[in-house]
Amino acid sequence: MKTYDIAVVGSGAAGSMGALRAVLNNLETICFMGSPQTKKRARATWVGKVENMPVLFDKPKAVFQSSQEVFKWIETQEQWKEMLHTVKDSVSDITGHKGAFTLKTSKGESFQAKYILLCTGIMDVQPLIQGKIQNIFPMANAGHIEYCIRCDGHKSKGKETVIIGHNESALWIATLLKERYNNPKMTVLTNGQKIEIETNSEIMKRISCYGIQIKEPPIKEIKGDAKNAGLEGFVLEDGEVVSSQMAFVSLGTLVYNDLAKALHCKIDERGYVVCDDKGETSTPGVFAGGDLRADRKKQIYTAWDTTVDSVDKIDSHIREEKRAQVLKQCEDLKTDPESHVRR
Repeated sequence: MKTYDIAVVGSGAAGSMGALRAVLNNLETICFMGSPQTKKRARATWVGKVENMPVLFDKPKAVFQSSQEVFKWIETQEQWKEMLHTVKDSVSDITGHKGAFTLKTSKGESFQAKYILLCTGIMDVQPLIQGKIQNIFPMANAGHIEYCIRCDGHKSKGKETVIIGHNESALWIATLLKERYNNPKMTVLTNGQKIEIETNSEIMKRISCYGIQIKEPPIKEIKGDAKNAGLEGFVLEDGEVVSSQMAFVSLGTLVYNDLAKALHCKIDERGYVVCDDKGETSTPGVFAGGDLRADRKKQIYTAWDTTVDSVDKIDSHIREEKRAQVLKQCEDLKTDPESHVRR
């Protein structure tokens, strides 16, 4: 069975950049693109237009489309296309050790690689509205309800804004946006949950000072037309209507760390994979890229940057191994100049 230099698991922003960098570093690369099921739950699949990244401004499904373009470009390059093998399936299991990992797909196929780069990503936790997560999707898919203030906080400028959440992070986001954009109205909807913070805390002082309202009744309905008029507000179960033209969800993330856990990689308290500064996990030969990594921004450009670091480190290991072999051969020739003739 062929052993690849590097196996990239995932094909979003991090995975596509990892595959590109590995190929351009002349590494024999296998990339697992994901199954229909894993793609459907991937954050990259659902990211709409991106307004904070050059080149991606006008792309619908920006991350998904830009990642596809990477693989299409590699396929057209005579020098590089043979360096990449793609598998249209997800990885269900990884066993082995540095230099000799075996990856098994959901369909039962097996592949081998010297190094592993996990780019399995994360997904935002969705709010339950009348017991269903589907009720939020039309507005979220149209960009009227977002999840990342670094990516999309600017969209709230001049708009009545709602934050859906019940922990300190939700309150912090509400105050940050108010400070940054002086929104005409800012409301936190806890959707039936109690606020998880002390009433005399510093953040609650800001909430009070800025006039930010906190509403605890469950959300009954989302008002508006996703395709035309956009978001108009939220109807609460007590009958109150909270007007809003922009909303953000702050309920945490689902971290797709099953493979990292199976490989005994160190995981932090939030589920992210702990790495060194080059993305190597606590398990030798296993690296993590993109949103999966702990203590990194969850941005497209940081996903690209950290993943390039990981691939370059893998490249360094492989070159060191090859260098040692070449230098040994050179030393052998110096010791016995005629040995190459006898061989």
